[in-house]
Amino acid sequence: MYWQFRILRFIVKRNVLKRSLLIIGLCLVVEGMAQNGLHIPFKVLKNESDSTALGQVIKSGAFKSPGPSEETNHKSTYWVQLDFQDKVSPLYKDSTFYLKFNSFDFGELYFWDKDHVSKRPIGLFDHRTQGTEIPLTNYYSETSISPNNLIDKRYLYLKAKRITFSERLQNWNFTLLTSSSIKKLDLDDLKSLWPYYAFAGGCLIIWLSTISFYFYLRKLEFLFYSIYIILLFIYVSGDILSLYDHIFSGNRLLHHWFSQGSLLLANFAYGMFFIYYLRTKKDYPKVHSLMYVIMASIFLPIVVIGIFYFMDYMAGLNYMISSFTHVILSLSTLGLIYLGFNAKNVLAYFVIAASFSFIISYVLHIYFADPEDGLLLNSRYYLLIGCSFEIIIFTIGLNYKVHLEFRENILLQQKALDEKNKALRAQINPHFIFNALSSIQNLIIKNDIRSSLRYLSRFSHLTRNILEGSIEPNATIDAEIEMLKDYLELESLRFDKNFSYEILVDEDLDTSSIEIPYMTLQPFVENSIIHGLLPKNEGERKLTISFKKHGEFLLCIVDDNGIGRKASQERSKNSLRKKRSRGMEVTSLRLNALGGKTKGYQIIDKTDQNGEPTGTTVIIELCL
Repeated sequence: MYWQFRILRFIVKRNVLKRSLLIIGLCLVVEGMAQNGLHIPFKVLKNESDSTALGQVIKSGAFKSPGPSEETNHKSTYWVQLDFQDKVSPLYKDSTFYLKFNSFDFGELYFWDKDHVSKRPIGLFDHRTQGTEIPLTNYYSETSISPNNLIDKRYLYLKAKRITFSERLQNWNFTLLTSSSIKKLDLDDLKSLWPYYAFAGGCLIIWLSTISFYFYLRKLEFLFYSIYIILLFIYVSGDILSLYDHIFSGNRLLHHWFSQGSLLLANFAYGMFFIYYLRTKKDYPKVHSLMYVIMASIFLPIVVIGIFYFMDYMAGLNYMISSFTHVILSLSTLGLIYLGFNAKNVLAYFVIAASFSFIISYVLHIYFADPEDGLLLNSRYYLLIGCSFEIIIFTIGLNYKVHLEFRENILLQQKALDEKNKALRAQINPHFIFNALSSIQNLIIKNDIRSSLRYLSRFSHLTRNILEGSIEPNATIDAEIEMLKDYLELESLRFDKNFSYEILVDEDLDTSSIEIPYMTLQPFVENSIIHGLLPKNEGERKLTISFKKHGEFLLCIVDDNGIGRKASQERSKNSLRKKRSRGMEVTSLRLNALGGKTKGYQIIDKTDQNGEPTGTTVIIELCL
């Protein structure tokens, strides 16, 4: 008992208990500052002059606590008195603390520096600012201070100016921290940013696809949408992903002007996309006229904002953004409603759905924004969701437009091919008619009236069939065989039946439904008769025409036992009259024009065991 009394007397006498409790209390304060920060009370003095010195402000003693409805004005300067009384212990006078404060557009921190008052720039727009913006907080910055920097060992003074938006003075908050809030992003931070990274990835994919389609199709709607995607991505994610810091190299003033104007640039690109995507000039003349008004409402503010930037007129920027955004939204809504009642195709509904998705999200982005969220940075999730839906809808819409473009191109190519085939067939018909009339002329010269009449009868029948068949590019195998029989009968009459022929058809071929290009075989048959069979002096002259199925192909074969191509070419060299085979040339062009529907044709020179020519075989392969 005695020893316990002696210890207690010693503690009281030496103030050990008091000092221990003080140290414990300071440790708890420091720990609390490290975790949550220590709130610093402040008073404000509003000043209309920007040139008032600190000494005059302190002497005036007019600092007061801000009222509940008092808001900032872009024309006014605000002096802030921070009171650190009993906030920092002398034990920590050489320590470094961090002052967390609202990010002012322009600001100066006044502090005690050894033997005089000094100042440093801390505003976002200040040149060489020493205020560092805290990541992921949107509206807060920090700067380092020391207890030795306190004026009269109690105060710090700030000179602040807010020009980008208005806010209540009571919204200002000043906090003392023992460690910096600036740190590398951890896993939790990255998890909070995943929607923006996902949005960035989606925008990149859509941009690559649309710009690729532009270079492939040369359609301006894809170019303008790719520009719109980039500008929209920058507007939505530029701040949160620190894109502006990389683009503008820390120039916060230019960063702010561009971030506010980028939505207008995006809307202008979207308007141009809208015009070309829907072909409004052709399909929606009234909407096209309204688009001129909307585009002027967008282009004019862009030009004016550029002028205001060089004039350093921030109030003009704020007015243009707030006023013309509502005008553009109103006109766009009217245009979309009219388009909904007058839509001519599915493309219009894609535009309506996507556009309203963006408009609704933008309205929610404004309506649900906190009153103190002057730049609408904390309500971007609404815009992010709406823009994501818009991009998904337009991804489907653009792919559908690509489908339509490809289908239209295929139809145009098919139409061009049909016209080309008609033109080529038109060249074959005069060629054939000329040869037939020459044959009739020869019979009349020979005074063979009976043969002439028979020939004319066959010729009229064949001509009628050719004219009827020329309406369509293709004909059935039956129609082709009938035409060939008429033609061969005419040639047989013409040359006194100096050759024989036969036409063979595989039994498994449906000759009444399978179609081939009309008069494809006639030039080859004519070539076999004129240059192969008729010059033959000895033996039988025979022509065989076959239609066979070979897998997925139809083989059309023209076979003769004539003199062969080599002997025919020798005769042509010795002939005084050299004649081009116009029918063969035109048919070759027709087959080439068919593209994937044919494998073309091949000519085989037949020979016997001694290498002597025994005729020619022509094989034409057509897809079934």
